[in-house]
Amino acid sequence: MDKHLYCCQNTAQNYLDHIIPVPDDFKIDPDCLYGISKEDFIEGLKGLTVIIKEMYFDMILSPEEYGLPLVEDIEYTPFNPKAAESKKSAARLVATLKALVQCGELSNGEIIVNKKLFSEICKNKDYKVSNSAMIFKKLSDFGFAVGGFNGKSFDKNSDIFSFSYMDDNGITPVLYGFLKDKPLKDPLLSLNYYWAIKLEERPANNHQMIFAEYLSGDEREFYKRFDDCMESEGFVTGSAADYRYFSIEYVIDTKNEKRIARCHSDYGKLQIHLQLHKSDNYVEYIENLPERIKQMFRKESTCRSCRDNCWLPFHRTFEGVAYTDCGYGNYFDIPCFEPHDIEYYCQIILNEVKVQKSKKGKIRKRFCDY
Repeated sequence: MDKHLYCCQNTAQNYLDHIIPVPDDFKIDPDCLYGISKEDFIEGLKGLTVIIKEMYFDMILSPEEYGLPLVEDIEYTPFNPKAAESKKSAARLVATLKALVQCGELSNGEIIVNKKLFSEICKNKDYKVSNSAMIFKKLSDFGFAVGGFNGKSFDKNSDIFSFSYMDDNGITPVLYGFLKDKPLKDPLLSLNYYWAIKLEERPANNHQMIFAEYLSGDEREFYKRFDDCMESEGFVTGSAADYRYFSIEYVIDTKNEKRIARCHSDYGKLQIHLQLHKSDNYVEYIENLPERIKQMFRKESTCRSCRDNCWLPFHRTFEGVAYTDCGYGNYFDIPCFEPHDIEYYCQIILNEVKVQKSKKGKIRKRFCDY
């Protein structure tokens, strides 16, 4: 889909796009169950997921009502603090819920929150919840209640307050169990069910399986086959490759963690980036590839982080044309997802790795994220 006007809207759209439907049955970490059954947890999580999706959709429509900074997306760069803050501000919704759980205790279907501790947590760099009053106002619009506990009225002078969901008693214990004692990481911002699975019981290829859920049709099939090829060639993924909720990275090995490829889901669309610095050494192979593949080598990469002067340029020549790419954020986008082209892309990667190892001996450690 098309991007929205403001940075915060696009982040909210990405969170919304990456919420996976809760299955009817899955293995739940017992530590997530606070006085409710597995069946009730699953049903409650389904209801909570619907609420969060509705709130993200509402946030996209009216970000100012959540107190989010309205900075146009065209202004975003890592060097623009205001734009970066707008981009991150959509995280305030779930960060607020996580802060409530972090400093609260579950009692009779309500979360009893320490007001002072909540205020302190919101200032923590991992949360950075500002305009929490506006977030609370929107939460109340969607059925949540803030007040005194056990039916008592809210007292502004009290050092505690309660938080609950009015229309469904099963929502609050699910919210508490889902977020309690978990670090606030990007994946949690979409409240996906797999974070309720015990870590050691998740499949070895859990990240790839989850990522595939974000895709549909031909893109999902292409990604699965690409992942199988990369795995068979020994390129490692997962924790050694800086996994994020919307991407899978492939590195040459766990020792040097040099990135060679990245699969990324951007607004529900698959993108695959190949990080190639030595293509001149296997240019004869590239020149004999199908036209649809060669087109990705006819584009000069754009520097994303060096501002005016690129401090690590890479020079290459293709079809008699000289290109200067940025080594800090250099990558090549796979232009189309034809399943029978996977063997070509994998061979390109194998050629790149072979040249890097033979020409340089020791491969430079990864020094950036793009």
